[in-house]
Amino acid sequence: MTYSLKLKSDRVFYRGNFRELEIGIRDGRIKRVGKDIENAEEKIDLEGKLILPGIIDGHVHFRDPGEPEKEDFASGSRAAAAGGVTTVVDMPNNTPPIKSEELFERKKELARRKSLVNFALYAGIPNNTDNVENLLEAGAIGFKYYMASEDVELSELYREVDRLDALLTVHAELPGKIASKETAEGPGSYLDTRPPGAEIEGVKRLIEEPPRRLHIAHVTLPETLSLTEGRATTEVTPHHLLLSREEVRLKDFTAVTHPPLRKRKAVAGLQELFLSNAIDMLASDHAPHRREEKKTARPDKASPGIPGVETILPLGLSFASERGLPLSVPIKMLSEAPARIFRFENRGRIKEDNWADITVVNPDSKREISGSNFHSKAKVTPFEGMRTSYWPIMTVVNGEIVFRDQALTGVRAGRFLSP
Repeated sequence: MTYSLKLKSDRVFYRGNFRELEIGIRDGRIKRVGKDIENAEEKIDLEGKLILPGIIDGHVHFRDPGEPEKEDFASGSRAAAAGGVTTVVDMPNNTPPIKSEELFERKKELARRKSLVNFALYAGIPNNTDNVENLLEAGAIGFKYYMASEDVELSELYREVDRLDALLTVHAELPGKIASKETAEGPGSYLDTRPPGAEIEGVKRLIEEPPRRLHIAHVTLPETLSLTEGRATTEVTPHHLLLSREEVRLKDFTAVTHPPLRKRKAVAGLQELFLSNAIDMLASDHAPHRREEKKTARPDKASPGIPGVETILPLGLSFASERGLPLSVPIKMLSEAPARIFRFENRGRIKEDNWADITVVNPDSKREISGSNFHSKAKVTPFEGMRTSYWPIMTVVNGEIVFRDQALTGVRAGRFLSP
């Protein structure tokens, strides 16, 4: 057999360890993993580089449709490809929210035309739960429940998603614990409007009688993880894992997000749980906004959210490496775990017959994060100036190279993924 592409390295992440191997790719799939495999039309020797399963970012907001001036699927997927991300899972809080089959189909076709990488789409919670099944049949990967703004009764929703064996992902901040932003006079006091108790009490309510497939998005507190153990899967973002209120400059809204950054003690506890492998998934919660909405101290002019799809891989691997954690832990949090949670068949691992979604990383490169270099339309980041290693040098989506040597190739290889 002749392969279309053969990748070779002494550091291929295969079956939980780094090994010296070759990967033969044909028709979009991994056809062979071994040594001295047959010829290929293109052979790339990546000695010393890490060949990883394609990174899956399970939480992004590409703003398309609704606010394409902030991000659209073209710019968002360019950012993903440049960040080594082969698959994104996009949230439904568009304008208007994606709560009907018609809106879902429209968004799906729009993303199909634009996306360089694989994509899956959440649906919002329809006002009539009878429509949940229609959205699932249209291809929704799951449903996103925003505790602070939903009208649907939780127990009714639980019954329906359990009946359909559907994934329910929740932004867990109890509305009764959130103060009005009108009470805030600046970024610091804005963070105080969403106290830790909003997340803790929200999670307590969620896990009283949880559905089989409950996922808690962007966990920020060690207490949350203690409550959810065995009852829900969890994700953490790099900004909640690495940044605390004491360490960021709160002169503007650059570091403001929902849920907010926590104090140093809570961040340290979250880090310890990450290092003990107590968190299922690492996701970016990529949330782009206009520069003027972030570089302001006025809550009435600002928007919460942090762009992260381009930095999740170097931040996650660098943190693990610096703390002595085997790289296998964050790699699985970024590939195998999301593939399992979202039920992406034949993805998430380097394995024969799996789709050839592959991310190649230079472990020795060290670069400064600069928002001005982002492929995203969002150019403001609280990680500005931070030096990290493990930057991607190649992104392969369904067997096609979409990013190589700091440049996009122009190939659009993304597919719509559904349960």
